[in-house]
Amino acid sequence: MLKKINKTEFKQHLKNIHVFGFTKVNNFILPKFRKILLDRVVKEHKKIGIETKDLKGLPARDKKDLRVYNLPERNKIFTDLISNNNLEKFLKPLINDPYYRMLPKNLPNYIVGSFTARSSGYKLDLHIDSMFPFQGSIPISILVLFVLEDMNEKNGATVVVPGSHLSGNYTDRELKNVKTITANKGDVLILDSRIWHGTTENKTKKSRWLMNVLFTQWWLKQQVNITETIPKNILSKLSNKQKQILGYCSIPPNSERERVNTKCGYDILKNIK
Repeated sequence: MLKKINKTEFKQHLKNIHVFGFTKVNNFILPKFRKILLDRVVKEHKKIGIETKDLKGLPARDKKDLRVYNLPERNKIFTDLISNNNLEKFLKPLINDPYYRMLPKNLPNYIVGSFTARSSGYKLDLHIDSMFPFQGSIPISILVLFVLEDMNEKNGATVVVPGSHLSGNYTDRELKNVKTITANKGDVLILDSRIWHGTTENKTKKSRWLMNVLFTQWWLKQQVNITETIPKNILSKLSNKQKQILGYCSIPPNSERERVNTKCGYDILKNIK
């Protein structure tokens, strides 16, 4: 589903993330899967049966968006995408916990915090997805944007402030000096979640779909109750690695009679059916 990146390109992408806070991997989604993913997102959006503007708790700025929440519960293809080995190579050096002893170091131990599809509406102000700013070379979460339709300044492109992930500050929403990232369908943006980012307004009457996945270190609270919402017909087909990425190895215990650890190995998955 995702193309293999050679060592030279990979090192440059990691450097971009550390220095600038983001990188763009051109044509990362293999051509034959771009339309499959887009068609599935559009199909799932049609099945929701509720307008975005009517969603409870949605900020006014998001009322014109098209959105599909919690993609892993809707079709296995989405979990297959985010558990792809070629994406894993980016995420493990960035957010894997080196002290997670319940799993071998060659396996991922990060989890999905949220996984949503969005088509831009109004301008999205500068914000950070780490929830709070902090300084340091190690991020707690990484935002991955899978571009499903070409994006530009007119239809809701992503904007960033390069280097802002290292500022240790909340965003300055009056800042005018931002970088607009144009991208083609199939491109993937990978961002340190601390970077100041937003979108331009979609001034067209057409959609601009992308999927945004927040990958976090295993101990962070998920933004959607993923482990309680995956249907059995999907759950039964997931691999141990996929279940772990969705959070099934780090579910808090109900009491000490169940267990006292919150980071677990694959052995705990035998009870997940």
